[in-house]
Amino acid sequence: MDINEFSVFSISELSTLLKEGLETLFPEQFWVEGQISNLKTSRPGHCYFDLVEPNDEPGRAPAALLNVALWRGKRNQVEKVLSESGNLTLSDDLHVRILARVDFYPPSGRLQLIMDQIDPSFTLGQLAVERERLLKQLFDEGLLEKNGLLQVPDVPLRVGLVTSVGSAAHADFITEISNSGFGFTVLEYDSRVQGENATAEIVLGLEVLSSHNPDVIVLIRGGGSTADLSIFDSEIVARTIAELNLPVFTGIGHEIDRSVADEVAHSSFKTPTACANALVTYVKDFSDKVSRLSDTIFERAKSVIDTETRFQNETRSKLTKIVSTTFTRTENTFNDLARRVSLTAPKQLNYQNNRLVELERRLRVLDPVNVLARGWSITRRSDGQLITKKEQVKKGEILITAVSNGTVVSTVSDQGETS
Repeated sequence: MDINEFSVFSISELSTLLKEGLETLFPEQFWVEGQISNLKTSRPGHCYFDLVEPNDEPGRAPAALLNVALWRGKRNQVEKVLSESGNLTLSDDLHVRILARVDFYPPSGRLQLIMDQIDPSFTLGQLAVERERLLKQLFDEGLLEKNGLLQVPDVPLRVGLVTSVGSAAHADFITEISNSGFGFTVLEYDSRVQGENATAEIVLGLEVLSSHNPDVIVLIRGGGSTADLSIFDSEIVARTIAELNLPVFTGIGHEIDRSVADEVAHSSFKTPTACANALVTYVKDFSDKVSRLSDTIFERAKSVIDTETRFQNETRSKLTKIVSTTFTRTENTFNDLARRVSLTAPKQLNYQNNRLVELERRLRVLDPVNVLARGWSITRRSDGQLITKKEQVKKGEILITAVSNGTVVSTVSDQGETS
């Protein structure tokens, strides 16, 4: 190979040719679409970032990348347009369509785009399209309402909080909780809520707090631009919320649109203060319910006691009347019996006395001594058996006969005679 067959350039000459060639090839500005990455702002106020074409395969390097420079003067115009069009700001991961020109800078050999304008409608459209795609996908998978079906405890006093600790949102939430007077316990996870790595930190915060099993997890941040809040439309944040086995409350300070995180959360609120107030309301409702129940129990117990007291008083009164009446009747009966006894006793005593006299007279008449005195005798066998018939004795048997002045012993010689 002959070296003379090829042109030889110095670096400066080649750089000049490249610069002139690019200016010839791209004499005018043009629109280019891509996603912002590695956004940085220099001390003078210039803005630099990579405009990338994401790879179709997640986790892979971008399919293409160009450096972009936005000078301070143009940056102010661009930011004003974004703010007026939808409260947008330049930020990482934002899809943009920019008006730019190609620039080659020989001293450093750097090829870059010099940004002049931005099309905010493209960015808003891309955000909306991506948001709707993600919502439909989550709905189809049954994840859009999954967290919302979880039961919030009656007294959610143990709260997991994911936010930027020390921010206004954090202060508003803690102030509302503290002023409630209820015994809340707040487990805090300090996470970035915008910018680079914010998405990963939020996901990690949700997972870490979930492992501590609080009653509810709260994700909050204050207001911000559409771009600032775009991380809450992130698919990984949405899926993490949906898959947690604890109810998640969001309090993201935006007044217009609900983020995807709001859609998959159990409950969403416009501000961190409103989110805190909802938790306080849960506890207050339960406290009021307990108070009402306590009042009901007290009133019912008082009613039962009053009823029983009235019953006891009525029973006491009835028993008193019954005892008094019974006592009076008994006393009257006793007095009547006493009167009757006092009237009939002398007659009964006299009657019984006469009976005793008559019985005594009869007994005297029947007394064996008196019978013997009248000439009668009584004969008995030697064993004391009374003889009333002659068949009761045998010949030779000894008989004892009682007479008025003694006894006579005899021996039976015949049943018809004795000796």
